[in-house]
Amino acid sequence: MEQDAGPEADARQSADRLALALEDVGFDVGRAFPLLRVGQDRAGVPVVDLGRVSPSVASQLSTVLSQAAQYGIGLPD
Repeated sequence: MEQDAGPEADARQSADRLALALEDVGFDVGRAFPLLRVGQDRAGVPVVDLGRVSPSVASQLSTVLSQAAQYGIGLPD
């Protein structure tokens, strides 16, 4: 059986990894990010759509990211 490849598969894998990472830090992804999905932009390019989040979820996410930054955790160079 051939595995999916290409931009759409990359977007699906990225969305799955994001959902798992959000769960790992304590988010209930189904509640906090109910519109998290893979889609396409107007040019047909695959995207991961986070959807709209409540102010409290945005605040919690900013807290997690700020704390990660305080521990030196950030994007690779």
